[in-house]
Amino acid sequence: MKVPQDWRECRLEDLLAPELGALTDGPFGSSLKSEHYAAEGGRVIRLNNIGRGQFNDADKVYIDMDRFSRLRRHEARAGDLVTAALGEPLGRTCLVPESIGPALVKADCFRTRLARQVDARLICFWLNSPALSRHFNEKSKGVGRIRINSRTLREAPLPLPPRTRQREIANHLGRVEARAEVAKVEAGKAVKAVEALRLSGLRAGVSGELTIRRRAGVGFGESVEELLARVPVPVQGAVDQSTTDVTMRGLGVIAVNDPSTPIPASWRWTPLLRVAALGTGHTPSRRRPEYWGGDVPWLSIPDARDNHGGVVRDTSQKTTPEGIANSSARLLPAGTVCLSRTASVGYVTILGVPMATSQDFVTWTCSEALVPEYLMFALMAEGRGIRRFGRGSTHTTIYMPELRAFQIALPPLQEQKEIASLVSRILLRAGMMLRAATDAVRAADQLLPRAIAHAMAGGLDKVARSEESANVLLDEIKRDRDLIPVIKRRRRTSAIDDRRINEDMVTSDAQPEHSQVGNPDLIEVLRSSGGEMPATELWRRSGLQIDRFYRSLREAVDAGLIAESEDKEVLRAG
Repeated sequence: MKVPQDWRECRLEDLLAPELGALTDGPFGSSLKSEHYAAEGGRVIRLNNIGRGQFNDADKVYIDMDRFSRLRRHEARAGDLVTAALGEPLGRTCLVPESIGPALVKADCFRTRLARQVDARLICFWLNSPALSRHFNEKSKGVGRIRINSRTLREAPLPLPPRTRQREIANHLGRVEARAEVAKVEAGKAVKAVEALRLSGLRAGVSGELTIRRRAGVGFGESVEELLARVPVPVQGAVDQSTTDVTMRGLGVIAVNDPSTPIPASWRWTPLLRVAALGTGHTPSRRRPEYWGGDVPWLSIPDARDNHGGVVRDTSQKTTPEGIANSSARLLPAGTVCLSRTASVGYVTILGVPMATSQDFVTWTCSEALVPEYLMFALMAEGRGIRRFGRGSTHTTIYMPELRAFQIALPPLQEQKEIASLVSRILLRAGMMLRAATDAVRAADQLLPRAIAHAMAGGLDKVARSEESANVLLDEIKRDRDLIPVIKRRRRTSAIDDRRINEDMVTSDAQPEHSQVGNPDLIEVLRSSGGEMPATELWRRSGLQIDRFYRSLREAVDAGLIAESEDKEVLRAG
């Protein structure tokens, strides 16, 4: 890390306040559980309260003040930093707000109290920087739930500007953050506006609004009645033959059974089974490797998502002719319209080449009476409303009885082609606008990270400007921290003389039972008991005061000598 001449490279632990427990995490084991939560009292800061530079104040949880006083060593005050030990993004940090009141951090949340010489806002920006994100990810631990420990946080490498520059840089980054938030809001509005324009264009097209002039003038030639009389009924495959008799209106020109809603006079509500062959897909056995890795495209949900509203010509997975022959999957012709109908309802695409699909799709192979693009746009025009045709509160699925009863407002064939052409042009322009708006959102998201990276590298300080080097600050902080052992000895002596426990020391409901073990090494206690025991039992057997036990435990965990279960209830020798 290259920094200006009057800056210094340091670690977070070099900037801690001169007090015991300046960096701590939440209580271990059963000291704080969800059943301890109360309607009021001391606030509990949890993982979901910690955003990247923002404190999320909506989710409020409390504990009674009696328990809070016993857990005071985990207290978080206004202006402290709180850091998430797990979750995305790893190591995200924010400031504790002024309005917090009495508060403490829960497990997997770190509280950091900085020395008075350091601007906490600046360090908060640093900890949320791209460089520190890489540091946290590289040093993270765990298999299932990746997390950072207190050592990783303590050793976080930070550039330290001189005292006078810290506030200036923090103020500058604060202004950039405010501008970035405004830019993100405006770009987000643009995205929503384009999406609304896209949907309104779809609905205007398939409802006949875009072709109203020609329809009132020269018309579109062959009528729907003549079209249906000319084109034979498609042969339906061997799919579920049951059909619902319930009528459900859609938001556009798709419905379950005839809704009798108004449509242009030359259009007709027509069963989809009359103008398209209904089908579905299947997945060849995954246990047969010879069924996969061939050259037969096989449509899955990710493929449909990536090609929503377009033509899919290739797929991420491919099956083999043998896989098709030994399953219910069928090779469907190009031009077939596919709609995802299970957990991810509503993706619509047209097959550009012959391919098979998974069972997540319903397919329509259109006859000459139905233009595939018109059907695709009609399905897309329903938007999220297409879910109304499905069932299921958690995962919506559109079932075959409803799909077999689908009806479409069918225009004359030439009008279908005209609508498909007009809507395609609208979607092309909307797509260009959407890409520009999405790029603007991404650019707004990068404003602050880039500004922080620039500032961390000294980009705002081309030359040394301060009369006082950052070395002076580090020396001051070190002198203050060197006083901690002296203060601790004085407090201990005073406590013995006065026969009382210091008010700041954390106590418990019951003092630990002093066993024959005395004050042993925690690892040895674990090993002598089979290498595993509940955290509370280890504390009782250790004979240590709770605050001393907790410090020893955290040091052993950080060193990898003791491992904790995910809920921190059980400890194991490393």
